[in-house]
Amino acid sequence: MTHAELIHDTITATQLVNASVSHVWQAYADTAVRARWSVPAGDGLEYLSDEFVTGGRAIYRCGTPGVLEFEATVDYILVEPPQLIVYTETLRTDDRPLTTSLVTWEFDLASQGTRVVVTNQTTSFVGQDMLTGTRHGHRIALQQLAERFEL
Repeated sequence: MTHAELIHDTITATQLVNASVSHVWQAYADTAVRARWSVPAGDGLEYLSDEFVTGGRAIYRCGTPGVLEFEATVDYILVEPPQLIVYTETLRTDDRPLTTSLVTWEFDLASQGTRVVVTNQTTSFVGQDMLTGTRHGHRIALQQLAERFEL
């Protein structure tokens, strides 16, 4: 890893969800449900633990199904139901850090349900591709979250 590969960015993604704030919050708070909508189709994700409270920690593996070559550690800085989640997240592979992020999820009442805003301040240790993947991942996760309530 070289300093030349170090890149910073702030990524913001917004999604309107046709459901109440409490229902959208519950879709996030339930680890098994979150594991289904938060991963892009064709990828795999498995939570090893998730203590979803202020001061809690989550550990999950993700990536190619059956391989799950990436491991993430999430430290919940602030969890204020049903409106705010702030956490740090470090993604690694082979014990090598790929990204570290400060992530905020906001759930606000909107005229057509809930407005979800994700702000991710990221440092990539391995160049632009990780930032592109982070942006893409948040966009897909939010779309899939909204699709859960479109029946």
